[in-house]
Amino acid sequence: MLKRNKFLYIILFFIFLSFSLFSCRLIENSAESAAEEITEESEELVEPELEAATEVKLKIEVWDYMEARERIAFMDSVDKFSSLYPEIDIETRHIRSEEELVDQFKAASLAGSGPELILVNMVKMQELAAANVIKEIDFLDYDEFLDGMVEISGYNDSYFIAPFRVTDFLTFFYNKNYLNRAPRDFEGVIEYCIENNNFEEQTYGFLLNGSEPDWIIPFIGGYSDWIIDYSNYAISLNTNSMEKTLNFLDFLYNGEEQIMPYGLSYEEINSLFKSGNLHMIINSIKAIEEYKEENIYFDTALIPEAYEGGKTPTPIIEGMGFMLNSNCYGQALEASKDFINFMLSEEMQLEWNKETQTLPVKKNIEENEEFQRSSILYNAFQQAKLCRGDLQEDMLRAIRDSLRINVKKVIEGDLEIEEAIKKIEEDAIRLRAGNITVEELREESLQ
Repeated sequence: MLKRNKFLYIILFFIFLSFSLFSCRLIENSAESAAEEITEESEELVEPELEAATEVKLKIEVWDYMEARERIAFMDSVDKFSSLYPEIDIETRHIRSEEELVDQFKAASLAGSGPELILVNMVKMQELAAANVIKEIDFLDYDEFLDGMVEISGYNDSYFIAPFRVTDFLTFFYNKNYLNRAPRDFEGVIEYCIENNNFEEQTYGFLLNGSEPDWIIPFIGGYSDWIIDYSNYAISLNTNSMEKTLNFLDFLYNGEEQIMPYGLSYEEINSLFKSGNLHMIINSIKAIEEYKEENIYFDTALIPEAYEGGKTPTPIIEGMGFMLNSNCYGQALEASKDFINFMLSEEMQLEWNKETQTLPVKKNIEENEEFQRSSILYNAFQQAKLCRGDLQEDMLRAIRDSLRINVKKVIEGDLEIEEAIKKIEEDAIRLRAGNITVEELREESLQ
């Protein structure tokens, strides 16, 4: 009996031991399973956080002051850029006026902040470069740009603005109902005027807006000189070209065979062209859309070569471009360069031709077949290639005022040309220096 009980105890001991070992294994397996589940849950929680971190974009801010039409085109360009560079987020800020933009940008940059890029008038570069708030641009080939744009891209032998679009210049328009092609030179223009003018019926071959300086200035370039020296921005009006220009104007208005009347306003001249009473006109490229809306059968051309041995006149060309904040470095700088290069691509330059009244800035655009199909734009672009760079506002205003006052006296016979060429330069210098006001100069001219 004792032996049987002992044997029973031994069996119960082994059963208990086996159950204990089995329970431990179950607990261990459960713990491992729970650990795996926790690990998987943790991975599920961490993975979105890591994914979100990789989606953080590099932000680039651009300020502009463009008008509505250009602003819409700009936002479309930004969207296209974002689709190609999803890692870069372009933020834009539209400011009401250029003056406000420049003032705010200058203050922000000097404080170590501000946008990476601004898109403004080309002539603002001088002011901002002098203030040390913009960065030198050394990644573009400026030989590719229109010469007039390059003239106003530099400061102290370095470039500080990337030309983007041509916004304005004068070119030649002619009505194709009367002329198959534009005259090559002003000898041809004058001959056509003599044959077709009818002053009584107010029908003219050509009219020049000779009372406004911007229509006079191109002929100074057509006689091989220019109104300033871009290297030092010194006024240069006392030249042989100025004398030839004044003689040409005097011939147009006061010659034995009067070619055209003097004193007509721009509005009058433009209305005559739109009505068909005027066959040829020099006007802004902004008139292209106006004439299309009027259903005028017209084309553009180079301004005919200046009278008696001159070359093609050279109007002032205006444009806008990108400038880099002096605080732009590293990845932000590289992203800004990518954006500028994208905006200068042939695709974007052609797209803006359709959506805005601006023209491209790169010479090689004329090789594009699509661009060549528009004779109006293509021919106007030939003039753009010969234009001279825009001037700083204070200098241009001084030159304009001096020309306006003194040329009128020449045409009316109150001032000899030899004296006028000296006086035009002297008065422009006085006006720019602030030594005399426009009102005082007008009063002085009446004495």
